[in-house]
Amino acid sequence: MRASRFFAATLAGALAVQALGVTGATAETIPSVQAQNREDSPSFQPSPFPGIKLDDLLRAPNTKAPKQKPNPGQSSPKAAVPAADRAEQLKKALAAQPAPEVRRRKTLDGLFEHLRKAAEPEQAQAIAASIEHIWLQSGSDTANLLMQRAMASIQTQQYEVALSLFDRLIALEPDWAEAWNQRATTKFLTGDPDGAMADIDRVMKLEPRHFGAMAGMGMILQAEGLEKRALEIFKKALSIYPLETDIQKLVEKLTLEVEGQDI
Repeated sequence: MRASRFFAATLAGALAVQALGVTGATAETIPSVQAQNREDSPSFQPSPFPGIKLDDLLRAPNTKAPKQKPNPGQSSPKAAVPAADRAEQLKKALAAQPAPEVRRRKTLDGLFEHLRKAAEPEQAQAIAASIEHIWLQSGSDTANLLMQRAMASIQTQQYEVALSLFDRLIALEPDWAEAWNQRATTKFLTGDPDGAMADIDRVMKLEPRHFGAMAGMGMILQAEGLEKRALEIFKKALSIYPLETDIQKLVEKLTLEVEGQDI
């Protein structure tokens, strides 16, 4: 059935997706101080006291050297770049980037906004694929590898192997919503709707916008004869992903059935 294929595909996530890139900030360059020009003559020795001749100093050996008056037009290395400014520039250069989870959340927020406003189904599908790609990535290479192996097992209908891998994955990354979602898919495919619903409940706590998990919940409720509740869930999914054509058709179908029951 088309709806069943949609549920499996939706819960499993898009396997061919677009990668997202994130760019970082570049630190400003700290300005350097220009060196003073030397005289053209190779034998020239500059006086340590500008404006006073060396002969005058030699004729008055007991005279203390006068203090050098500051030249307003001449900047010293320290004055050119005050220590406080250098410290501030260094602080900006070494400032920590936002945590990966913060960047991930901001990226998802933007994608969900675009998904809600998409004008064409093809555009919405591309955005949804990008969202699903992010969902399928964790911060652990080991967890990502386990996810790939588990999903490959689903594709070959090795459901027991997949469940074992998902159990290990959830133990390793208990806050990874997609691990719970993929295990829910596997449990549904093995005829365990109660187990699938329990995992979907966990998904919704971790990612309340997970339209794939909502579709799965709606399918299970519909299969249990709870059409009115299923319709509510499908409508909620459409509020997040308005141009999902399969869910649109399910909403139309269930609306007629539920309205007929109410008459």
